[in-house]
Amino acid sequence: MESTNIEILNELKEVFQNIKCSTDKEKPANLVDSSGESKINKNQLENEFEITEAKLDAILTKIKDDSPDYCKVLSMITSILYEKAKICLNSNLFDQSKAYLEKSLNLINNYIDNPQVTFIYLRVVNYLSYVVSRMGEFEKAKNLLEVVVNNELKSDPIVYSTEDLFLSNQSVEAVSKIKLQKLQINNMQMLGWIYGKLGMTNKYARTLHKSLQEELNINDGDPVHWATRCYRLASLFIAQDRWENARYHLAAAQVVLDPLELTTTPNTMLFKAQGDLARVWVNYGLQLFGLSRRSILEKVWDENDEVKRQEKKIDSNGFKFTGMDIHLPEVPTKEINNIQEARELFTHTHKWLKRARLFYTLRDYPLQYVNIILELSELYRYLAFYEKDLDSQYDVNKKRFETLETLSSVLREVRPSCYATMSIEIIREIMDVQVEMMNLNLKKLYNPTVDSSFNESDLKKRMETLTDINFKISHLYNKQNESTTASQIQEGNKDLVAGTSDMNVAEGKQTKTVK
Repeated sequence: MESTNIEILNELKEVFQNIKCSTDKEKPANLVDSSGESKINKNQLENEFEITEAKLDAILTKIKDDSPDYCKVLSMITSILYEKAKICLNSNLFDQSKAYLEKSLNLINNYIDNPQVTFIYLRVVNYLSYVVSRMGEFEKAKNLLEVVVNNELKSDPIVYSTEDLFLSNQSVEAVSKIKLQKLQINNMQMLGWIYGKLGMTNKYARTLHKSLQEELNINDGDPVHWATRCYRLASLFIAQDRWENARYHLAAAQVVLDPLELTTTPNTMLFKAQGDLARVWVNYGLQLFGLSRRSILEKVWDENDEVKRQEKKIDSNGFKFTGMDIHLPEVPTKEINNIQEARELFTHTHKWLKRARLFYTLRDYPLQYVNIILELSELYRYLAFYEKDLDSQYDVNKKRFETLETLSSVLREVRPSCYATMSIEIIREIMDVQVEMMNLNLKKLYNPTVDSSFNESDLKKRMETLTDINFKISHLYNKQNESTTASQIQEGNKDLVAGTSDMNVAEGKQTKTVK
């Protein structure tokens, strides 16, 4: 190496040491909220940045383009600008951070295929995309990330940290490979997030699935986090009515999480992931039931129903994981058309609902627990819709009523504050199921075409009981509303009294005038 180049490298190392010292100074400054010392440190840091940038510009003019160390020096200068951008971002100086990153990108833009430059180029794009997305420039972040995600690397880059680059440390090849793969995966995940922000849901789903596959390939990540991202992707598929894709990704998350309960020490993150996975499975069943019910009700009005269903079909072959043995559960992935399919979906969803209650208990998560019971009520309602005979419909609605009644009683005794919050919703559900049960009894009583064996006196007693219960529920509901509207009534009474007084005064004046 020429002596001039050695001098340049020594100057760059000195600049790097100054930046490192500035970083150490900035860390305690961040811990002080709007104090005088924090402001002084930031001003000093900005002055050091200006001096450093002037040195970098001078160094860049000394080195020749055809020098064998040109790309290395270029990567060192870029790394220093990259570190300065990180410090600016820690101080919420977004514009300055963006300016440093854009300058570094312009320096190396023509050398990104050089092994010495490729890695720092990927890091700069990653950080610049994050900065501009924080500033709301999602389209620019998308364009930056699409270049590095969609284009394959033309060479094996030299992987290094900024400190390794300046101290000439040699990194382990296996570690370097994983570090490069993790950086590429992070760019992929960020691009997927940008797609989601821009409303490009199909690209978001495909990019996120691809990043999950890449994480499987390197086998060096947190399995709980992987499963969490997997069932969140399944939630998107559920919203898009892509049931096969949703089932596949939920099953994949389950394949990862279930063995952890036996092989690892129990921890809250694992239990929460299992609880959330169960909630997504429950949502799968409820959404499929809801779609199927709407389809049946709309079938009478829409003669081209079959044509519309075909238009919704989306190829799911591109959303499979390689290297995973996934056993798909026997749960419907198409619209429910008969009671057999309804019972199959009900059984599967009910199983996962019970698993969700293992984590979201009434003691620790009262509101989530109440929502789970309300989901159970909705599940019973869908099952009753598919039952053919009136007795079966009545039995299912009776279970639904007992579930809601038990919830109301338990909350009133154990969690009165939670009951005060959710009581109106629970009462509405109870009233809804009671009305449905009364309708079924009326159908039995007045529909002569129904061949059902029942005792007429028993049926009348049942209707009287339901009427009495419905009256009590209505009374309870009205009593609940009285507490929320009492102040409004009092204000109304005051206005009424004031209005009456004004009328009396006006009438008195009018009487005097007549006299």
